[in-house]
Amino acid sequence: VTVTDGNSSTATLAVTITEPAVLVASSGSQVNVSCNGGSNGSVVISALGGTSPYTGTGTFSGLAAGTYSYTVTDANGCTSSVSVTITEPAVLSVTPSVTNVSCNGNSNGAISVSVSGGTPGYTYLWNGGQTTSSRSGLAAGSYTVTVTDANLCTMMSIITVTQPAAIAVNPTVTNVSCN
Repeated sequence: VTVTDGNSSTATLAVTITEPAVLVASSGSQVNVSCNGGSNGSVVISALGGTSPYTGTGTFSGLAAGTYSYTVTDANGCTSSVSVTITEPAVLSVTPSVTNVSCNGNSNGAISVSVSGGTPGYTYLWNGGQTTSSRSGLAAGSYTVTVTDANLCTMMSIITVTQPAAIAVNPTVTNVSCN
């Protein structure tokens, strides 16, 4: 700015107008849901630039799977938004393969289970204490297996081994009619 008075004297003053850096909302330290249908997800929202202090930042927890939008506001009322998607594993599912008992009263049935969904690193616990994915030498009946994944999500499945009906002999007798 140059100022001139009535005597043609001048004075010059230089002024610089500044602005803060662009306000940017960002997400970090995201934790996705550990078990399908759960709500233990979380995210940390922070801000850079603008003028502190900020509102809308911090740790947000108790989140289910989905997309969330967060808006950060600085001391001058400037805003910036960020979108975060919290994911979850697929539903933990147990698929049995059953070999039924071949003859009534035998113990030659077997069960093998395959698991999908959840987070791999599965463990198995059958009624009776077995910890493998399959069992053999089974009589007819119901068997329970609980599968646990790497995130400690569980799925219980009741599997039935059947047997054929017992062989029944029902004779038809025709007596001798004459001695």
